[in-house]
Amino acid sequence: MPDSKTPTVLIISYYWPPSSGSGVQRWMYFAKYLNDHGVTPIVLTVDPSKASYRKTDKEFSAFVKEVKAYTTNTMEPLKLYSMLTTGSTSKGIPQGSVGAEKKGLFSKISRYVRGNIFIPDARIGWKRFATKAAKKIITTENIDLIITTGPPHSTHLIGRVLKRKYGIKWIADFRDPWVEIYYNQDLIRSTKSINKDKTLEKSVIDESDCILVTAPSLKELLCSKYAYISTDKIRCITNGYDSDKFNDITTLKDKAVFTITFIGLLTSNMPYLTICKAIKEYKTSNPSAQIRVVLAGDINSSFLTRMSEILGAENVIYHGYVSHKEALQYSKNADLLFSCLPDQKESKIIIPGKLMEYMATTNPILLIGDPLSDAAALLAHQANTKTVLPDNPQEATEFIAESFDNWKNGSIKKSDNSILTTLTRRYKTKQLAELIHTIISKEKSL
Repeated sequence: MPDSKTPTVLIISYYWPPSSGSGVQRWMYFAKYLNDHGVTPIVLTVDPSKASYRKTDKEFSAFVKEVKAYTTNTMEPLKLYSMLTTGSTSKGIPQGSVGAEKKGLFSKISRYVRGNIFIPDARIGWKRFATKAAKKIITTENIDLIITTGPPHSTHLIGRVLKRKYGIKWIADFRDPWVEIYYNQDLIRSTKSINKDKTLEKSVIDESDCILVTAPSLKELLCSKYAYISTDKIRCITNGYDSDKFNDITTLKDKAVFTITFIGLLTSNMPYLTICKAIKEYKTSNPSAQIRVVLAGDINSSFLTRMSEILGAENVIYHGYVSHKEALQYSKNADLLFSCLPDQKESKIIIPGKLMEYMATTNPILLIGDPLSDAAALLAHQANTKTVLPDNPQEATEFIAESFDNWKNGSIKKSDNSILTTLTRRYKTKQLAELIHTIISKEKSL
């Protein structure tokens, strides 16, 4: 039960509205709904005019306008890198990859610098500004607990300073792995740099009061690496979907064309060729089938080219970056949604941020990735979903064929969607609030 005094928590997050994406949404929703569960949130973030945000969404800013937030200056190289590579201060900011597909000396140098100079990441320059501000907030706002969220994992180093100075309770939220984060494989890193990264991660694991993760297998990974800590110290609260916003959107389907949709981030290290081969195979065998591919977000240019070659440019609609509400609309309008897990060893611990929103549409979903992954296990709770290995395009073709036939005949199987209640943002916030109350109660009982 909550203490008689409503606890106040300081959420330290580099990503915050107007920044967009699944990373910002996780804590945007937590902060919005924590008050409903007896927790007062205060946010510390970077001044958006100084931040290295690739994309923004003004709708997000309006959503959290009542959440108290402090902002600080920062010092980081990504805007300069973006300007040098694209002529824009935002277009070249890496998201999901670090430009390893680009050739040339400048690319190699930048990947070496990012891998060996900026450890654990290129936003480490925010640390001294945020730490100074956090120290003042902790005393003036009577903070009971701090939360740091990464990536960027350098944010956790702010929490480490505060923990050492004040002994304050601290939750470190790992939205993605740290040492094993998938874009590290694209960096040029020395053994010394890798070991430094491992040492920093270990210090955060050891010194925090709780590690929060977004997928069960990420908890398993950390427990296997740090077998000496209690498994109860690492808690899993997955991301969720905004049920309120979904209820406000009317589905608008085109009954004449079968629409295959992808929303989000599709990078060069994702097995998108599998979906290309599957659609090509189906279209070759069924040339009269009316198929359209709709895309929104950051999409690899090679995928766009290949899809245009397969279906014709007129049947490939790329909306670019869109607002969250528009993204939900396109997801609801789809006849088949697809997603890809990064092509790497640790992909089984990744649950794409859009997957819960995909599930909330109840549309058929095709996932290209490890059938033993956490994402696949989540999809298994619903009918009309399939996970196939990247090297098995034939199985993907068969699922497309099944989905097309069901769409054409109006015979899509009904699914038991009871799991959706436990995937809402409000439900996830309730889980977080209970965890916060438990940690603070333990402190007061000592």
